[in-house]
Amino acid sequence: MTKNSIEESMRRAEATNALSGKYATEEQNKLIKANLEGKITHEEFIKKALELALK
Repeated sequence: MTKNSIEESMRRAEATNALSGKYATEEQNKLIKANLEGKITHEEFIKKALELALK
C-alpha cells in the first residue's frame, strides 16, 4: 500500500468505528499502521495485538 492509501484507509476505518461508538488508542493505531506499512509481520501484529488486548 502507498502512504496515501494507508492514511486514507486509516481515516475511513476510524470514521466507520466512530459511527459505532468505537475508538482505537494511539498505540493500537500505530500497531495497525506498522502492519500495513510492512514494518512488522502478520505474526508480530497478532502477538502485539493480543498483548494490548490483555493489558
